[in-house]
Amino acid sequence: MKHFICLLCGVFLAGMLLGSLSACGGPGGTSSPSIDTAEPSGTAPTETEEPPNPDQQAHDARRQAFGQLLWDVYQKGVLPDSTQLDWSGTEAASRNQFALCDVNGDGLDELILYWTEASSAGMMALVYGYESGAVYQRLCEFPALTFYDNGMVQAEWSHNQGWGGRFWPYTLYRYDADNGVFLQTAGVDAWDRACTEENFPGAFPEDVDADGDGLVYFLLTGCEWYTGERIAPDGSLYTTWSVDPVDGPDYENWREIYLEGASEIEIPIQLLTEENIAALGVPKPETAVEEPAG
Repeated sequence: MKHFICLLCGVFLAGMLLGSLSACGGPGGTSSPSIDTAEPSGTAPTETEEPPNPDQQAHDARRQAFGQLLWDVYQKGVLPDSTQLDWSGTEAASRNQFALCDVNGDGLDELILYWTEASSAGMMALVYGYESGAVYQRLCEFPALTFYDNGMVQAEWSHNQGWGGRFWPYTLYRYDADNGVFLQTAGVDAWDRACTEENFPGAFPEDVDADGDGLVYFLLTGCEWYTGERIAPDGSLYTTWSVDPVDGPDYENWREIYLEGASEIEIPIQLLTEENIAALGVPKPETAVEEPAG
C-alpha cells in the first residue's frame, strides 16, 4: 500500500516538473524565439547600385568623341575644323589608319589619324587630344611619324629633294604641356657627297667629313632655317643651308640632346573600318552619305 502511494506521488511530481519546464520555455528561464509566419510587408530590398566612376566616365566620353570624329572622317572626309580631306568615298577611306595611344605622357590616350589614301599633297597625320568635352588638334604633319616616350616626335619630310641622298631629313617636335600641342623644335638635313660630285665637283666639304662616310649634316635649331649661296671650287655657285655642316658624331650628340635616351613608342595602328570605329562605343550614324561620283 505504501509502495502504491509513493508511485502516485512520483507521477504527480513528474507532471508538475514537466508543466513548469513547458511554461518557462526551457532551462535558464529564457523564452523560445517566436517564428513569424506572416507575409512580409512591402517589397524586398534591392542591391545598392555602385556610384558612377568619374575616371571611367571621362574615359568613355573621350573614346566617344574620338569615335564621332572618325565617323565624320570616314563618311564625309571632314575634320573637326571643317577642313575637307582628299576623300574619295568610304571604300578608300577604310584603307586609312588610326590609333589610340598616349603619346605625350599625360596618361590619357590621344587619337592619331593617318590619312594616306590621297594624293601626296593631301597625305597627313593628325594627333588629337580631348578636353572639356571637345577634341582639338595637337599636331599635323606628313604621315611618317616616330613617337618617343619623352614627348618628342620625329616627323620625316614629305620629300627629300635636296642633297640628303641616303639620309632622309626630318623635323623634331616637343610636347608643350602649357599649350597642349607639339611645337616644332629642330630639324636636320644632310649632304650626301654622291648627290653633288657631278654638278659641283669638289664642293663637298671633305675637311668636315672626318669619319669619311660621305655624309655631313645641317643642324637646324632656330634661325638656321634659311638657305644661302656658296661658291664651288670651280667658281660655280650653289645653294645650301646657311648653317655650316657638321660630321656624324656631332649630329648624334645633337640628336641625343633632344631624345635624352628616350624609347620609341609602339603605336597600335588599325584600319579605319566601320567595325573598328564602332568598337569605340559610337554606332554608325544613320544619316545617308552621298558617295562621290566615279
